[in-house]
Formats: sequence, C-alpha cells, structure tokens
Amino acid sequence: MTRTDPVLRRFVLVAILLPLVFVAIGAAVQLALLPSAPATIAVHWNASGQADRFAPAWTQPIATIAFGFGIPVLLALTSLPGLRRGERGSTYRLVGAMAAATSALVTVAFTWTFAMQAALSSPADAPAVWGSLVGSFLAGALAGVAAWWLQPRQDTPGQTAAPAAPLDLGPTERALWVRTAAMSTAAATVLLIAAAGIAAAAVAAWVTGAGGGAAWILSAVAVLLLALVATTVAFHVRVDDTGLHVASLLGIPRFGVPLADTASAACVVVDPMGEFGGWGLRIAPHGRRFGVVLRRGEAIEVTRRDGRRFVVTVDDARTGAALLEALIVRGRARS
Repeated sequence: MTRTDPVLRRFVLVAILLPLVFVAIGAAVQLALLPSAPATIAVHWNASGQADRFAPAWTQPIATIAFGFGIPVLLALTSLPGLRRGERGSTYRLVGAMAAATSALVTVAFTWTFAMQAALSSPADAPAVWGSLVGSFLAGALAGVAAWWLQPRQDTPGQTAAPAAPLDLGPTERALWVRTAAMSTAAATVLLIAAAGIAAAAVAAWVTGAGGGAAWILSAVAVLLLALVATTVAFHVRVDDTGLHVASLLGIPRFGVPLADTASAACVVVDPMGEFGGWGLRIAPHGRRFGVVLRRGEAIEVTRRDGRRFVVTVDDARTGAALLEALIVRGRARS
C-alpha cells in the first residue's frame, strides 16, 4: 500500500496527526499558564475528590506530551505495518479511533486540572476534580466517534475457503499429521516479561507490606498472566481418522472438530488483526468463526456441518487440510 491509500492516510490522520494537534494545543495552554501557577500542583485526587498527590508544575506539560501523544503513537505502531501490507478490518479502524480518543481524554484532563490551579497560592487548595473528569471523558468520546467516522469503512477481504485437494488415501490406509503451533519468539517474550514484571511487583508488595490489598491483587494478576502464557504460547495440532485436535502444551485448553461433524477442510491465510482483532484464542467479529490464532500466515480452517468454522494457524497447514479432506471424502464413500 502507498501513502496515497485513503485507508492508510486517514488512519495516520486520526491516530497520529490529531493527537499531535490536541497535545500541541494543550501543552501550549499549560506553558502559557505556567508563570502564574504555583511551583507545586496537585496531580492526583482521592475517591472523595480531594487532592492527595503533588508534583512540580513544569512536569504537567511533559506528562501531557508523554501520555497524550506517546500512547496514541504506540497504538498506531501496532497497526501501521498491517495496513501497509494491505490488511483491512474494523479492528484497524477501532485502533485509530481509540488513539484519538485517548489523546483527547488525557490532554483535556491534564490541561483542565492544570488551568483550575493556575491562580492558586497553594496546591492544597485545588478544587474537586469531578468537572474535569466528566469533561475529559466527553472529549474522549467525541474525538473517538469523530475519528471512527473520519476513516473509510474497512471490510476484511473475504476468503473463499475452497476445500483442500485431498491426499491420495487408500480405503484402509491410516495416516497421522502432527505439528506444533507456537507464538513468535517476540510475542512470547513480551508476555513472559509482562508476567515476570507483575510477579516481581507482587513480591515487592508482600515484602514491603503494601496495604489496601495491593499484594493480593498483584499476586492474582501475576498468576493469571503466568497461566495465560503457559496455556496459550504453543499448541499441539493433530489430524487423524477421528478429526482435528488442538491442545495446549499443558493439555488445557483443548479444542477439536470430530470427523463426523466436519463438512470441509481448507488451507487459508490468516490476518490476525483484520480478521480476528488480535492474537490468541479469538472469535471473529463477523461470521461464526473461532480460532487459535498465534501468528499471521497459513492456517487450517475446518467448516462444521452447521456452518461454524474453526481456524488454527500452523506450519504446513496445506498438508494437514489435505489429509483431513481425504478423511472426509473417504468417510462419505463408506457411508
């Protein structure tokens, strides 16, 4: 895709250029008010709306730029490679809208709370934050809706998953196809780092005696993340005369489509973001389609007799689909 492509151009507009404009205006307003603001300002309010944390006033414009522009850019970077390859889908459009909404929310919240303290003599006198919260959420919602409609409609390119050409299989011949489907090293590393970081934070919370249930919450999140990594980073995929079987390396979760319930098998190329909205155990936004989607590329797609489809991304998917189709054909011949 070229830079003249309307989908790519509008995505860059809402996910990068609009946040840049929002942040530039917000930072400019804060810098203009900086001379009249107290040296220290409130930057956090408790549940009752009272200021309870403070920071130097000059850090607020920096925080606005870092969060109001940095987060949208990170969101954009997750989608730009796929859009440039020509991938399409409502998920990409949603990411663009989220980037604009996040920037508007952060910028309005930081600028509003800064402006309402500009004439104060002490940050302890900072008023309640409820007005700025409502205003920033409204700004984020408006920006997100506008960004959604500013982008062209993105339909995922339809796939005509024609059944695979069946392997030549004798009437009594037995065959087995086995592969391992795994996340990319980079994706698995990110998950492991995230789990290790949360686990380290949980240990630190227990050691330091953090209150408010923080240690329990962090521990629960760490356990959940570790379980997620252990059960979704890789799967065994098997095709035999009973059907398609997909199981995590730990044995759970496991999925399968019995041969008796299989209408057809095909080899397809999967775009995780465009078709499923991401990676992992996914349900496609449109259609009756569930997948074990660990990477972009070829996959076995099985269509059940009731029209539901199951997808698993795996190397040599063409051979696996061909064997499964041969078993289907042989089963029909016997019935």
